[in-house]
Amino acid sequence: MRDAQRFGWDLHALELQNRLKIVFTTREVLRQELQQADSVLLEQAASIGARRMFIDGGARLIGSSGVQESRSGFHVLTEGLQRENLTAVLAVEASALDGNMHASLPEESIADTVIRLRMEDNFRAVSRSLEIVKSRGQYYQMGRHTFRINDGQGVQVYRRVQAPRKASRDRAAAFDPAARVSTGVPGLDEIVNGGYFLGSTTVVAGISGVGKSVMGLQFIAEGARRGEHSLMLSLDEQVEQMLRNAASIGSDLRPEIDRGVVRLEYEPPQEIEVDVHFHHIEQLVQEFKPKRVVIDSLSTYGSALGTQGRVFRDFFHALVALMKEHQIAAVYNHENPEMLGMASMMGGFPMSSLVDNIILMNWVETGDCFRQGLTVAKMRANLVDRTTRECEVVNGKGMHVLPRELQGARAKAPFSNYTGLISRAPERHNPLQ
Repeated sequence: MRDAQRFGWDLHALELQNRLKIVFTTREVLRQELQQADSVLLEQAASIGARRMFIDGGARLIGSSGVQESRSGFHVLTEGLQRENLTAVLAVEASALDGNMHASLPEESIADTVIRLRMEDNFRAVSRSLEIVKSRGQYYQMGRHTFRINDGQGVQVYRRVQAPRKASRDRAAAFDPAARVSTGVPGLDEIVNGGYFLGSTTVVAGISGVGKSVMGLQFIAEGARRGEHSLMLSLDEQVEQMLRNAASIGSDLRPEIDRGVVRLEYEPPQEIEVDVHFHHIEQLVQEFKPKRVVIDSLSTYGSALGTQGRVFRDFFHALVALMKEHQIAAVYNHENPEMLGMASMMGGFPMSSLVDNIILMNWVETGDCFRQGLTVAKMRANLVDRTTRECEVVNGKGMHVLPRELQGARAKAPFSNYTGLISRAPERHNPLQ
Protein backbone atom coordinates (compact mmCIF):
# COMPACT_ATOMS: atom_id res chain seq x y z
CA MET A 1 0.00 0.00 0.00
CA ARG A 2 2.90 2.30 0.79
CA ASP A 3 4.52 1.66 -2.60
CA ALA A 4 1.23 2.14 -4.48
CA GLN A 5 0.64 5.45 -2.71
CA ARG A 6 3.65 6.93 -4.55
CA PHE A 7 1.85 6.35 -7.83
CA GLY A 8 -1.33 8.03 -6.61
CA TRP A 9 -3.28 4.84 -5.84
CA ASP A 10 -5.02 4.61 -2.47
CA LEU A 11 -5.37 0.84 -2.07
CA HIS A 12 -6.51 1.14 1.55
CA ALA A 13 -9.52 3.22 0.50
CA LEU A 14 -10.38 0.66 -2.19
CA GLU A 15 -10.29 -2.12 0.39
CA LEU A 16 -12.64 -0.17 2.66
CA GLN A 17 -15.01 0.20 -0.31
CA ASN A 18 -14.87 -3.59 -0.84
CA ARG A 19 -13.51 -3.08 -4.35
CA LEU A 20 -10.11 -4.63 -3.65
CA LYS A 21 -8.73 -7.47 -1.55
CA ILE A 22 -5.02 -7.89 -0.81
CA VAL A 23 -3.88 -11.29 0.44
CA PHE A 24 -0.42 -12.32 1.58
CA THR A 25 0.24 -16.04 1.62
CA THR A 26 2.82 -18.69 0.73
CA ARG A 27 3.30 -20.43 -2.59
CA GLU A 28 2.32 -23.78 -1.10
CA VAL A 29 -0.94 -22.50 0.35
CA LEU A 30 -1.80 -20.63 -2.85
CA ARG A 31 -1.09 -23.71 -4.96
CA GLN A 32 -3.41 -25.83 -2.84
CA GLU A 33 -6.13 -23.22 -2.68
CA LEU A 34 -6.33 -22.64 -6.43
CA GLN A 35 -6.68 -26.39 -7.03
CA GLN A 36 -9.60 -26.87 -4.62
CA ALA A 37 -13.19 -26.56 -5.72
CA ASP A 38 -14.09 -24.95 -2.38
CA SER A 39 -11.07 -22.61 -2.38
CA VAL A 40 -11.25 -19.95 0.34
CA LEU A 41 -9.24 -17.63 -1.89
CA LEU A 42 -11.66 -17.95 -4.80
CA GLU A 43 -14.55 -17.55 -2.37
CA GLN A 44 -13.04 -14.25 -1.23
CA ALA A 45 -12.76 -13.13 -4.84
CA ALA A 46 -16.38 -14.03 -5.48
CA SER A 47 -17.54 -12.18 -2.34
CA ILE A 48 -16.43 -8.82 -3.74
CA GLY A 49 -17.40 -9.65 -7.34
CA ALA A 50 -13.77 -9.64 -8.46
CA ARG A 51 -13.07 -9.92 -12.16
CA ARG A 52 -9.30 -9.49 -12.02
CA MET A 53 -6.60 -11.26 -10.04
CA PHE A 54 -2.93 -10.39 -9.91
CA ILE A 55 -0.50 -12.91 -8.43
CA ASP A 56 2.89 -11.44 -7.64
CA GLY A 57 5.96 -13.62 -7.16
CA GLY A 58 4.62 -16.56 -9.15
CA ALA A 59 8.02 -18.15 -9.77
CA ARG A 60 8.14 -21.83 -8.70
CA LEU A 61 4.45 -21.60 -7.86
CA ILE A 62 3.74 -24.85 -9.69
CA GLY A 63 6.85 -26.79 -8.78
CA SER A 64 10.19 -27.49 -10.42
CA SER A 65 10.50 -31.27 -10.56
CA GLY A 66 10.02 -31.34 -14.32
CA VAL A 67 8.56 -29.59 -17.38
CA GLN A 68 5.59 -31.94 -17.66
CA GLU A 69 4.64 -31.49 -14.01
CA SER A 70 4.95 -27.72 -14.30
CA ARG A 71 2.66 -27.63 -17.30
CA SER A 72 0.14 -29.93 -15.68
CA GLY A 73 0.10 -27.94 -12.45
CA PHE A 74 -0.22 -24.62 -14.24
CA HIS A 75 -3.10 -26.04 -16.27
CA VAL A 76 -4.96 -26.88 -13.08
CA LEU A 77 -4.27 -23.40 -11.74
CA THR A 78 -5.62 -21.67 -14.84
CA GLU A 79 -8.75 -23.86 -14.79
CA GLY A 80 -9.46 -22.70 -11.25
CA LEU A 81 -9.16 -19.04 -12.27
CA GLN A 82 -11.27 -19.46 -15.40
CA ARG A 83 -13.94 -21.31 -13.46
CA GLU A 84 -14.54 -18.14 -11.47
CA ASN A 85 -14.44 -15.95 -14.61
CA LEU A 86 -11.27 -14.20 -13.37
CA THR A 87 -8.87 -12.47 -15.74
CA ALA A 88 -5.55 -13.29 -14.12
CA VAL A 89 -2.06 -11.86 -14.47
CA LEU A 90 0.90 -13.68 -12.97
CA ALA A 91 4.26 -11.98 -12.40
CA VAL A 92 7.07 -14.51 -12.72
CA GLU A 93 10.75 -13.81 -12.21
CA ALA A 94 12.56 -15.43 -15.13
CA SER A 95 16.19 -14.39 -14.85
CA ALA A 96 17.16 -17.65 -16.56
CA LEU A 97 15.80 -16.25 -19.82
CA ASP A 98 18.11 -13.20 -19.81
CA GLY A 99 20.06 -13.02 -23.05
CA ASN A 100 18.23 -16.03 -24.56
CA MET A 101 15.81 -14.88 -27.23
CA HIS A 102 14.33 -18.36 -27.84
CA ALA A 103 14.09 -19.82 -24.33
CA SER A 104 10.67 -20.15 -22.71
CA LEU A 105 9.04 -21.20 -19.47
CA PRO A 106 6.89 -24.37 -19.34
CA GLU A 107 3.81 -22.26 -18.51
CA GLU A 108 4.06 -20.17 -21.69
CA SER A 109 2.42 -22.84 -23.86
CA ILE A 110 -0.72 -22.73 -21.68
CA ALA A 111 -0.97 -19.00 -20.98
CA ASP A 112 -3.10 -16.94 -23.36
CA THR A 113 -0.73 -13.97 -23.29
CA VAL A 114 2.98 -13.83 -22.50
CA ILE A 115 4.69 -10.48 -21.90
CA ARG A 116 8.41 -10.29 -21.20
CA LEU A 117 9.96 -7.37 -19.36
CA ARG A 118 13.69 -6.80 -19.65
CA MET A 119 16.43 -4.51 -18.42
CA GLU A 120 18.75 -3.72 -21.33
CA ASP A 121 22.22 -2.21 -21.38
CA ASN A 122 22.78 0.63 -23.81
CA PHE A 123 26.23 2.25 -23.77
CA ARG A 124 26.45 2.04 -19.95
CA ALA A 125 22.88 3.28 -19.60
CA VAL A 126 20.00 0.94 -18.77
CA SER A 127 16.52 0.98 -20.27
CA ARG A 128 13.42 -1.13 -19.75
CA SER A 129 11.76 -2.97 -22.62
CA LEU A 130 8.50 -4.86 -23.05
CA GLU A 131 7.84 -7.59 -25.61
CA ILE A 132 4.55 -9.37 -26.30
CA VAL A 133 5.67 -12.93 -27.06
CA LYS A 134 2.17 -14.28 -27.69
CA SER A 135 -1.44 -13.18 -27.29
CA ARG A 136 -4.09 -15.61 -28.44
CA GLY A 137 -6.98 -14.46 -30.56
CA GLN A 138 -5.84 -10.92 -31.32
CA TYR A 139 -3.35 -8.89 -33.32
CA TYR A 140 -0.39 -7.47 -31.45
CA GLN A 141 2.70 -5.51 -32.42
CA MET A 142 5.80 -7.63 -32.22
CA GLY A 143 9.22 -6.44 -31.14
CA ARG A 144 10.58 -4.76 -28.02
CA HIS A 145 8.92 -1.55 -26.91
CA THR A 146 10.31 0.84 -24.31
CA PHE A 147 8.53 1.33 -21.01
CA ARG A 148 9.12 3.51 -17.99
CA ILE A 149 7.87 3.56 -14.41
CA ASN A 150 6.77 7.15 -13.79
CA ASP A 151 5.78 8.75 -10.49
CA GLY A 152 2.06 9.39 -10.39
CA GLN A 153 1.42 7.12 -13.39
CA GLY A 154 3.03 3.74 -12.92
CA VAL A 155 4.01 1.85 -16.05
CA GLN A 156 3.83 3.73 -19.37
CA VAL A 157 4.64 1.94 -22.62
CA TYR A 158 6.11 3.67 -25.67
CA ARG A 159 5.77 1.82 -28.96
CA ARG A 160 9.04 1.15 -30.71
CA VAL A 161 9.67 3.81 -33.30
CA GLN A 162 9.85 1.24 -36.13
CA ALA A 163 6.38 -0.17 -35.37
CA PRO A 164 3.80 0.47 -38.10
CA ARG A 165 1.28 3.20 -37.39
CA LYS A 166 -2.07 3.78 -39.07
CA ALA A 167 -2.33 3.57 -42.86
CA SER A 168 -2.83 7.35 -43.19
CA ARG A 169 0.71 7.87 -41.94
CA ASP A 170 2.37 5.08 -43.87
CA ARG A 171 0.87 6.44 -47.13
CA ALA A 172 1.26 10.15 -46.33
CA ALA A 173 2.93 12.38 -48.93
CA ALA A 174 3.47 16.01 -49.84
CA PHE A 175 0.62 16.15 -52.37
CA ASP A 176 -0.37 19.81 -52.76
CA PRO A 177 1.45 21.26 -55.81
CA ALA A 178 0.54 24.85 -54.98
CA ALA A 179 0.68 25.41 -51.20
CA ARG A 180 4.11 26.57 -50.04
CA VAL A 181 5.53 28.13 -46.88
CA SER A 182 8.00 30.99 -47.03
CA THR A 183 11.55 30.39 -45.79
CA GLY A 184 11.63 33.75 -44.00
CA VAL A 185 15.10 34.46 -45.46
CA PRO A 186 15.13 37.45 -47.87
CA GLY A 187 16.29 36.33 -51.28
CA LEU A 188 15.91 32.60 -50.58
CA ASP A 189 12.26 32.16 -51.59
CA GLU A 190 13.12 33.20 -55.14
CA ILE A 191 15.77 30.48 -55.31
CA VAL A 192 13.51 27.71 -53.93
CA ASN A 193 10.56 28.50 -56.21
CA GLY A 194 8.57 30.50 -53.67
CA GLY A 195 9.15 28.38 -50.55
CA TYR A 196 8.90 24.78 -49.35
CA PHE A 197 5.97 22.50 -50.17
CA LEU A 198 3.65 21.58 -47.31
CA GLY A 199 4.61 18.10 -46.11
CA SER A 200 8.11 18.40 -47.53
CA THR A 201 11.37 17.51 -45.79
CA THR A 202 14.26 19.97 -46.06
CA VAL A 203 17.79 19.38 -44.75
CA VAL A 204 20.05 22.38 -44.30
CA ALA A 205 23.57 20.95 -44.16
CA GLY A 206 26.71 22.88 -43.33
CA ILE A 207 29.69 23.22 -41.09
CA SER A 208 29.31 24.65 -37.58
CA GLY A 209 28.69 28.41 -37.39
CA VAL A 210 27.64 28.87 -41.00
CA GLY A 211 24.08 30.01 -40.15
CA LYS A 212 21.85 26.92 -40.04
CA SER A 213 20.22 27.76 -36.70
CA VAL A 214 19.73 31.38 -37.82
CA MET A 215 17.85 30.13 -40.88
CA GLY A 216 15.75 27.90 -38.64
CA LEU A 217 14.83 30.74 -36.30
CA GLN A 218 13.88 32.96 -39.24
CA PHE A 219 11.70 30.15 -40.58
CA ILE A 220 9.92 29.99 -37.21
CA ALA A 221 9.64 33.80 -36.90
CA GLU A 222 8.14 34.03 -40.40
CA GLY A 223 5.52 31.47 -39.43
CA ALA A 224 4.65 33.50 -36.32
CA ARG A 225 4.35 36.66 -38.44
CA ARG A 226 1.84 34.85 -40.64
CA GLY A 227 -0.07 33.42 -37.65
CA GLU A 228 1.03 29.85 -38.39
CA HIS A 229 1.76 27.51 -35.50
CA SER A 230 5.51 26.94 -35.56
CA LEU A 231 7.60 24.50 -33.50
CA MET A 232 11.38 24.36 -33.00
CA LEU A 233 12.87 21.35 -31.23
CA SER A 234 16.54 21.52 -30.28
CA LEU A 235 18.94 18.98 -28.85
CA ASP A 236 21.74 21.55 -28.92
CA GLU A 237 20.48 24.72 -27.20
CA GLN A 238 18.26 25.52 -24.23
CA VAL A 239 15.06 27.52 -24.79
CA GLU A 240 16.45 30.70 -23.21
CA GLN A 241 19.47 30.53 -25.49
CA MET A 242 17.25 30.10 -28.54
CA LEU A 243 15.26 33.16 -27.46
CA ARG A 244 18.50 35.13 -27.08
CA ASN A 245 19.66 34.06 -30.54
CA ALA A 246 16.34 35.06 -32.07
CA ALA A 247 16.50 38.48 -30.40
CA SER A 248 19.97 39.06 -31.85
CA ILE A 249 18.54 38.79 -35.37
CA GLY A 250 15.59 41.05 -34.62
CA SER A 251 12.93 38.48 -33.70
CA ASP A 252 11.31 38.62 -30.26
CA LEU A 253 9.67 35.21 -29.99
CA ARG A 254 8.56 35.43 -26.35
CA PRO A 255 5.30 37.30 -27.15
CA GLU A 256 4.60 34.73 -29.87
CA ILE A 257 5.09 31.95 -27.33
CA ASP A 258 2.75 33.73 -24.89
CA ARG A 259 -0.01 33.97 -27.49
CA GLY A 260 0.38 30.28 -28.40
CA VAL A 261 1.73 30.63 -31.93
CA VAL A 262 5.32 29.46 -31.30
CA ARG A 263 6.71 26.63 -29.21
CA LEU A 264 10.41 26.14 -28.49
CA GLU A 265 11.40 22.79 -26.99
CA TYR A 266 14.73 21.51 -25.70
CA GLU A 267 15.50 17.88 -24.95
CA PRO A 268 18.91 16.80 -23.64
CA PRO A 269 20.53 14.22 -25.93
CA GLN A 270 22.32 12.31 -23.16
CA GLU A 271 20.96 8.78 -22.80
CA ILE A 272 18.07 9.59 -25.11
CA GLU A 273 15.49 6.78 -25.40
CA VAL A 274 14.35 6.92 -29.00
CA ASP A 275 10.85 5.44 -28.43
CA VAL A 276 10.12 7.87 -25.59
CA HIS A 277 11.51 10.81 -27.54
CA PHE A 278 9.47 10.01 -30.64
CA HIS A 279 6.33 9.66 -28.50
CA HIS A 280 7.00 13.16 -27.15
CA ILE A 281 7.29 14.57 -30.69
CA GLU A 282 4.06 12.82 -31.69
CA GLN A 283 2.26 14.43 -28.77
CA LEU A 284 3.65 17.87 -29.63
CA VAL A 285 2.51 17.56 -33.24
CA GLN A 286 -0.96 16.23 -32.37
CA GLU A 287 -1.64 18.78 -29.64
CA PHE A 288 0.06 21.91 -31.00
CA LYS A 289 -0.72 21.23 -34.70
CA PRO A 290 2.22 23.17 -36.19
CA LYS A 291 2.37 24.09 -39.85
CA ARG A 292 6.17 24.35 -39.80
CA VAL A 293 8.78 22.55 -37.69
CA VAL A 294 12.54 22.96 -37.26
CA ILE A 295 14.65 20.22 -35.68
CA ASP A 296 18.18 21.12 -34.63
CA SER A 297 20.10 18.97 -35.30
CA LEU A 298 20.33 15.61 -37.05
CA SER A 299 24.03 15.35 -36.30
CA THR A 300 23.27 15.36 -32.55
CA TYR A 301 20.75 12.58 -33.06
CA GLY A 302 23.46 10.69 -34.92
CA SER A 303 25.86 11.12 -32.00
CA ALA A 304 23.24 9.85 -29.56
CA LEU A 305 21.78 7.00 -31.63
CA GLY A 306 24.66 6.07 -33.92
CA THR A 307 24.48 6.16 -37.71
CA GLN A 308 25.77 2.73 -38.68
CA GLY A 309 22.79 0.60 -37.62
CA ARG A 310 19.08 0.95 -38.37
CA VAL A 311 18.08 2.92 -35.27
CA PHE A 312 18.82 6.39 -36.67
CA ARG A 313 17.43 5.71 -40.13
CA ASP A 314 14.24 4.14 -38.72
CA PHE A 315 13.81 7.11 -36.38
CA PHE A 316 14.31 9.62 -39.20
CA HIS A 317 11.96 7.66 -41.47
CA ALA A 318 9.29 7.76 -38.72
CA LEU A 319 9.80 11.53 -38.31
CA VAL A 320 9.39 12.13 -42.03
CA ALA A 321 6.18 10.04 -42.13
CA LEU A 322 4.77 11.89 -39.09
CA MET A 323 5.40 15.31 -40.65
CA LYS A 324 3.92 14.27 -43.99
CA GLU A 325 0.81 12.86 -42.32
CA HIS A 326 0.13 16.26 -40.73
CA GLN A 327 1.26 18.18 -43.85
CA ILE A 328 4.03 20.01 -41.98
CA ALA A 329 6.89 21.75 -43.77
CA ALA A 330 9.82 20.36 -41.76
CA VAL A 331 13.39 21.68 -41.76
CA TYR A 332 16.23 19.64 -40.25
CA ASN A 333 19.60 21.19 -39.53
CA HIS A 334 22.58 18.94 -40.07
CA GLU A 335 26.20 19.69 -39.25
CA ASN A 336 28.44 18.23 -41.93
CA PRO A 337 32.11 18.60 -40.95
CA GLU A 338 33.19 17.74 -44.50
CA MET A 339 31.91 20.95 -46.00
CA LEU A 340 35.35 22.51 -46.34
CA GLY A 341 36.33 19.76 -48.72
CA MET A 342 33.04 18.00 -49.19
CA ALA A 343 33.05 14.30 -50.01
CA SER A 344 29.27 13.87 -49.62
CA MET A 345 26.27 16.06 -48.80
CA MET A 346 25.11 13.96 -45.84
CA GLY A 347 28.46 12.69 -44.59
CA GLY A 348 27.94 9.37 -42.81
CA PHE A 349 24.15 9.77 -42.60
CA PRO A 350 22.40 7.41 -45.08
CA MET A 351 19.18 9.40 -45.51
CA SER A 352 19.39 11.39 -48.76
CA SER A 353 16.67 9.27 -50.38
CA LEU A 354 14.19 10.29 -47.64
CA VAL A 355 14.80 14.01 -48.10
CA ASP A 356 12.89 16.25 -50.53
CA ASN A 357 15.20 19.28 -50.41
CA ILE A 358 18.87 19.72 -49.54
CA ILE A 359 20.39 23.16 -49.01
CA LEU A 360 24.17 23.28 -48.61
CA MET A 361 25.71 26.01 -46.49
CA ASN A 362 29.44 26.48 -46.87
CA TRP A 363 32.34 28.71 -45.94
CA VAL A 364 34.04 29.97 -49.09
CA GLU A 365 37.62 31.14 -48.55
CA THR A 366 38.55 34.02 -50.83
CA GLY A 367 41.74 35.89 -50.12
CA ASP A 368 42.04 36.27 -46.36
CA CYS A 369 38.37 35.95 -45.42
CA PHE A 370 35.54 33.44 -45.20
CA ARG A 371 32.32 34.22 -47.06
CA GLN A 372 29.07 32.32 -46.66
CA GLY A 373 27.89 30.34 -49.65
CA LEU A 374 24.47 28.75 -50.21
CA THR A 375 23.70 26.10 -52.82
CA VAL A 376 20.38 24.37 -53.48
CA ALA A 377 21.53 20.82 -54.18
CA LYS A 378 18.16 19.06 -54.40
CA MET A 379 14.48 19.97 -54.66
CA ARG A 380 11.96 17.29 -55.52
CA ALA A 381 9.28 18.30 -58.03
CA ASN A 382 10.98 21.66 -58.61
CA LEU A 383 13.31 23.22 -61.14
CA VAL A 384 16.62 23.69 -59.37
CA ASP A 385 19.10 26.50 -59.90
CA ARG A 386 22.31 25.06 -58.46
CA THR A 387 24.21 28.34 -58.61
CA THR A 388 26.14 29.03 -55.40
CA ARG A 389 25.07 32.36 -53.95
CA GLU A 390 26.60 34.47 -51.23
CA CYS A 391 24.65 35.20 -48.07
CA GLU A 392 25.39 36.94 -44.82
CA VAL A 393 24.03 37.35 -41.29
CA VAL A 394 23.54 40.91 -40.03
CA ASN A 395 22.88 41.76 -36.37
CA GLY A 396 19.28 42.78 -35.84
CA LYS A 397 18.23 41.58 -39.30
CA GLY A 398 19.29 37.97 -39.63
CA MET A 399 20.37 36.17 -42.78
CA HIS A 400 19.69 37.28 -46.33
CA VAL A 401 20.89 36.10 -49.72
CA LEU A 402 22.93 38.71 -51.58
CA PRO A 403 22.32 39.62 -55.21
CA ARG A 404 24.66 38.06 -57.76
CA GLU A 405 26.40 41.39 -58.53
CA LEU A 406 27.45 43.41 -55.47
CA GLN A 407 27.44 47.18 -55.82
CA GLY A 408 28.76 50.27 -53.99
CA ALA A 409 30.98 50.17 -50.96
CA ARG A 410 30.41 46.43 -50.57
CA ALA A 411 31.48 45.66 -54.10
CA LYS A 412 33.82 42.69 -54.40
CA ALA A 413 34.33 39.93 -56.88
CA PRO A 414 30.98 38.08 -57.08
CA PHE A 415 30.84 34.32 -56.71
CA SER A 416 30.26 34.07 -60.46
CA ASN A 417 33.96 34.94 -60.85
CA TYR A 418 35.03 31.77 -59.02
CA THR A 419 35.13 28.06 -59.67
CA GLY A 420 35.29 25.28 -57.09
CA LEU A 421 33.19 27.14 -54.52
CA ILE A 422 32.09 23.99 -52.68
CA SER A 423 35.50 22.35 -52.85
CA ARG A 424 38.47 23.10 -50.64
CA ALA A 425 40.15 25.77 -52.81
CA PRO A 426 37.99 28.05 -55.03
CA GLU A 427 39.80 29.73 -57.90
CA ARG A 428 39.01 33.10 -59.41
CA HIS A 429 38.69 33.36 -63.18
CA ASN A 430 37.75 35.97 -65.75
CA PRO A 431 34.12 35.36 -66.76
CA LEU A 432 34.77 37.03 -70.13
CA GLN A 433 37.29 34.39 -71.17
